[in-house]
Amino acid sequence: MGLVQEHTPDEAMNVIPIRYQGSTDRNVDTFADGNKEYTGTFTYFPQDWKFLGMAIGSVSETATAGSHVITETNNDDEIYCIPNQSLSSFTLTDAKNNGTAGSNAIRTYNGCIIDSYTTTWSQGEVVSCEVGYNAQGAAYTSGAVTAVTPSTTKPYMFSDFSLQIPSGTAYDNVTEVAFSVNNNLEAGFYLNGSRNAKEQLPMNRDYEVTATLWMDSTNAKTLYENYFTGGSVFNSQVSCIGAAGSLFLTMSGCKLTEMDTPSPMEGVNEQNITFVPQHVTAVAEDAIADYNAW
Repeated sequence: MGLVQEHTPDEAMNVIPIRYQGSTDRNVDTFADGNKEYTGTFTYFPQDWKFLGMAIGSVSETATAGSHVITETNNDDEIYCIPNQSLSSFTLTDAKNNGTAGSNAIRTYNGCIIDSYTTTWSQGEVVSCEVGYNAQGAAYTSGAVTAVTPSTTKPYMFSDFSLQIPSGTAYDNVTEVAFSVNNNLEAGFYLNGSRNAKEQLPMNRDYEVTATLWMDSTNAKTLYENYFTGGSVFNSQVSCIGAAGSLFLTMSGCKLTEMDTPSPMEGVNEQNITFVPQHVTAVAEDAIADYNAW
């Protein structure tokens, strides 16, 4: 998935303590087993943009190998080869290997769907992504750990990045940008004889972009007067071109919703902005011929 920094699974058995009238003491009398919930987050340095495609919706491949077009999907859309599913699913394995089969701790999470996705570009740092997922179920084993061959592709760096507001006008005073998408998944725990979720239903999708800029005479007035107080809607683009490949993230119908411009006694004046796109598409190009599993 990339150069993983941390994985934090969150498993809940939702045990229900039961008390009842007529009990002989003040203690819990019995327990019932509730829903099995499997969620988690992982952070990684991206070497490709597969998970961005899974978060937004659909990935189609062009005639050029390694060129991936990412478009939105809604609840009445289906991912190719996955009937009745509008977001791609994947399997994730968390393996704690102590070198002795039978003493390892390996958990495999099946039916994972991305609930939230955030990628951050910060000055002087490696580009980072954080993914929150909901899974349908998990399987545990203590056997041998499957060998993994890491990719040698270099990760994306802050210096590979540019922000354009509107599209075509690049800002050269940006210190940090974060793009996020939230699918607001709602798990379907039905009366079907199973404690596991049968499906994950995407609710309303939320996009958000936050950015920090060192104020200058080129764009401080435009951001404040045209887009914040003036309320003009604009298009924007994030471009990231590195050794691993490229990403062009295009956002339309953007509205600047927040702006924080503090006045410090010393240091550089900053503008902290937040804007919300209505629609997002992306094109990624890299050495991977096909993001899809079919």
